[in-house]
Amino acid sequence: MRQNWLEWVVLAVSTAAVVGLVGFLLVDGVMDQGRAPEPRVELQTDEAYEADGAWLVPATVTNDGDEAAEAITLRAAATVDGAEEESEVDIDFLPPGTDVDVTFGFGAAPDGEVTVTIVGFRLP
Repeated sequence: MRQNWLEWVVLAVSTAAVVGLVGFLLVDGVMDQGRAPEPRVELQTDEAYEADGAWLVPATVTNDGDEAAEAITLRAAATVDGAEEESEVDIDFLPPGTDVDVTFGFGAAPDGEVTVTIVGFRLP
């Protein structure tokens, strides 16, 4: 039985897709160094704003490791009106190479610097 040109095109495209996928998986497997999760927090204090009587400070949390992290707990501390104030944020799941935007809340604008501590996380 003779095959038409469309069948040959579909065969070529399918073969290229399979070879490309296998190549990607091989390269990804070789490049994966097996590093533990490395959550990193970047505060955006210049984008802080007031809403509903609270001072909100946005931040981006990035996982620079090769493994996911679960149940990440972050604690931000700042001096507000002469008293130490803390704000805590939990992130359920953070895959490797991804980031998530969070917001820390305080009673008023902090008097000085806001510091963030990673309290802990769990490996899935």
